[in-house]
Amino acid sequence: MITYATIGSKMTKVSVVTKRDDPNYSQVSGYVPKDLARRFRIACSSEEISQSEALEKALEQWLEKDNLSPTKKGKGDE
Repeated sequence: MITYATIGSKMTKVSVVTKRDDPNYSQVSGYVPKDLARRFRIACSSEEISQSEALEKALEQWLEKDNLSPTKKGKGDE
């Protein structure tokens, strides 16, 4: 992604690597109740973290809590 930043008194074009452009990241999406989505956005805003950061943290905690592993077979993988 190309963006502009003020460096000193000059406006300069800078290149920014986003997670969208990073091959080490993948998009995850799903449908949740509207109230849950609203509370999630408010919590992210109040904690001053991105929704991506919060979702990554929640997924990590869920996987650790339930002792799940990418190498384990999930439902329907037999």
